[in-house]
Amino acid sequence: MFILSHLSVNKTILTILFVIATLYLYAQKDSSQSSTVKRDYYVEDLTSKINASLFISNAHNSFSFNNKGQIDYQPNEYLGFGIKLIHKWLGLAYVYTPSNLLEKIKGNTTHSNLTLNGYGKKIGFDLYYLSYSGYYIANTNQISELKRPDKTYIIRPDISTTNIGSNVYYIFNHKKYSYRSTFLQNEIQKHSAGSFLINTSFSYYNINADSSIAPLGLNNTNKIDFDASIRKGDFYSICLMPGYAHTFVIKEKLFVTLSLLFGANFQQQHYFVANDNNDINKFIVAPKATGRAGFGYNGKRFYTGISVIGDNYTLPLGKNEKLNYLMGSATYYFGMRFNLPKSLKGVSSKMDKLPVIIFQKLSP
Repeated sequence: MFILSHLSVNKTILTILFVIATLYLYAQKDSSQSSTVKRDYYVEDLTSKINASLFISNAHNSFSFNNKGQIDYQPNEYLGFGIKLIHKWLGLAYVYTPSNLLEKIKGNTTHSNLTLNGYGKKIGFDLYYLSYSGYYIANTNQISELKRPDKTYIIRPDISTTNIGSNVYYIFNHKKYSYRSTFLQNEIQKHSAGSFLINTSFSYYNINADSSIAPLGLNNTNKIDFDASIRKGDFYSICLMPGYAHTFVIKEKLFVTLSLLFGANFQQQHYFVANDNNDINKFIVAPKATGRAGFGYNGKRFYTGISVIGDNYTLPLGKNEKLNYLMGSATYYFGMRFNLPKSLKGVSSKMDKLPVIIFQKLSP
């Protein structure tokens, strides 16, 4: 029997839903004021200023193989150190990623991480391209069939993944609620408020390995369904997810934001299993969840905080097996706002109606 290394994704999602529902009911007194209240009461717009911030980011692109337990595959990821400038709709970010010092223990991972994010008052979007090569089993020594006497990790340099996709979401209560205040800091959420969201997404996921993704030690025990001994595959998904986001504000400057979307993922699968040239084609419907969270301080001059973004996909395989893959990032930031020089105000006035768009490249 192999062992669960942590709480399942489903339990985590249910916990987050319960927390959001509880806090939402508690916060109704503050956000149930007259509908005639203008947006200025809830949100202060600072897009006319220049936001300059330093940040540390850890991009995440892991997956797990699940049967009666869970095997966690993680890349040997890099910390990125960067700087970001934002004014009106234009955002630019530069990220430097030094070499990882744990290659002898966790193997070598090469990756390319490109993202394009748009944050409007009503509509936002994400476009991404992620390519990773080289993984290790993070819970090697918690699984009895895989445990090693020297406590080292099983390294799989042959495994590579590619993720290409997009998310588009609509904020219903945009007159009172600002997503920008948490994830861009070019607005300030002055009073607690929330909004229901709707998200549509498209994604393509490719996984490729020289042999079965499920480790040999488990395949030899006949605990893995033959159809789940995947060695390479392509997965196309279209998803519709409703959800809710809420920002809780303390004294107009401290904030906590929780956001979760959950829905149905319509997925076309095409994959090959180990030691077999026959391919498997099937269409399934599976759950998908997207979460965003943040907390920090958002003053008129200085701001600092932590933001977390995660996308979770479920890929059912054999009778009881599935792959779960998680994409996302955790970012710590510190920044300041500056007034725009008078010589540039004429150009700035022509940028008012477009959403904020940020391009970021992360690669070793």
